[in-house]
Amino acid sequence: MNKQKQRVEIKPSGDGVIKLRYFDTPRSNRYYSWKMPANEVNDIVRWWENESIQIRKRHLPIIDSRCGSVLISIFTQTRVEVRAFDQYGCLKTLGYSLPRTVVECLGIWLQNGQQSQKSGNGKEAKICSEKCFNSSLIMGPRRVKTLGRGDLSLETS
Repeated sequence: MNKQKQRVEIKPSGDGVIKLRYFDTPRSNRYYSWKMPANEVNDIVRWWENESIQIRKRHLPIIDSRCGSVLISIFTQTRVEVRAFDQYGCLKTLGYSLPRTVVECLGIWLQNGQQSQKSGNGKEAKICSEKCFNSSLIMGPRRVKTLGRGDLSLETS
C-alpha cells in the first residue's frame, strides 16, 4: 500500500467517542471503521509520540507496551494492535488492529486541535498533507481541554 493513496477520516461525536474511517484509496466508498473512547485515543497518541522514533528505526517487535488505559503491540511496520483495559484493570476481550497511518493521523489531528485552541480563533485546524503523508483528514469542529495530568478531553461544539 502506498501511503499517498490512503485516506483517514476522524470525526468526534458528542458522547466522547471518536469515529475513525480508513480508506485504502482516496476515492473509494469502501472503508474500515472503528469507534474509540476519547481517553483511549489520547493514550494511543501519547504512546505514539514517545515510541515512534524507535519504530522508525525498525526496533520491532514491540510487545505489550502499556500507556494509560491501553496495551499496544507492533509486530510489523504497517499495523498497530491495541487492547484497552476495563474499569477493573483487566484487558478487554476485543481490541483494535489499526493501520499505522491511522495512528499517525490521530497524532496530527490532536496536535492541530491543540494549536487551534491556543490561537483562540475558533476555526477548524488546517491539515498539513506533508505531515500526514498526503492522507486527508476530515475534522469536525471541536474544543480540546487539558485535564489535570496533561490528558486531553475532546468535545464537539
